[in-house]
Amino acid sequence: MNKQVNTIKPVTKISIPATLMAIKVGETVVIPFKIIKASSLRAAASRLERADKAQFSVTEQGFIDGTQVTRLK
Repeated sequence: MNKQVNTIKPVTKISIPATLMAIKVGETVVIPFKIIKASSLRAAASRLERADKAQFSVTEQGFIDGTQVTRLK
């Protein structure tokens, strides 16, 4: 009989569109790569722009460990 206790890492899901919509118009934030990948941010921002819900500027240039997101509309 195995009496060893295994630990498990809890599963958490981040809603990228909800995170982007939480940014106020004109506000700029830096989101670390560890939390959300830049490609995922760009894809979600593009989907929100096509749905005409909001407009974002997403850039990685000049940042080592994060992505800068600015909400324009």
